[in-house]
Amino acid sequence: MTRKLEELSPKEMLALAISIEQSNQKALHNFSEMFNGYDDQVSKNFAEMSVEEGRHEQILLEKFKNMFKGPVPEISNFDVEEVVEAIDFDDSEHLIFDSLKAKQVYQLAYEAEKRAKSFYEKAMKTVKNKELAVLFKELAAMEGDHANWLENKIK
Repeated sequence: MTRKLEELSPKEMLALAISIEQSNQKALHNFSEMFNGYDDQVSKNFAEMSVEEGRHEQILLEKFKNMFKGPVPEISNFDVEEVVEAIDFDDSEHLIFDSLKAKQVYQLAYEAEKRAKSFYEKAMKTVKNKELAVLFKELAAMEGDHANWLENKIK
């Protein structure tokens, strides 16, 4: 059963943010691998973006460790009603590498970064913990910067 973002506890909100960053880091790494040897600059761009998502995950994990005891609860973007950040292909035929163009993948990443920014902005307003609200505000700004960079790549 899905829940609204507002219904999540601070612990669950942080766990969701960690899950999203992990997912996108993996997807961006896969994009980097797919373009490796085919378009090395695009591969490098996605590799750098993957590393950045990994940094976000580490920041969130560190915050989780400092705030809560025990393991990070399992929660994903499928557990909440709102679409969050997951990078997704709308059309399975894009999974065939020969038809996958850099611009299409940049567009997918751009849309995911916009959703990430929106998620962090909602989380910032929803969470009652001021420390988490500040962190989510910072992450919203970072994701906004990523979206702007990707928007320029698409043009």
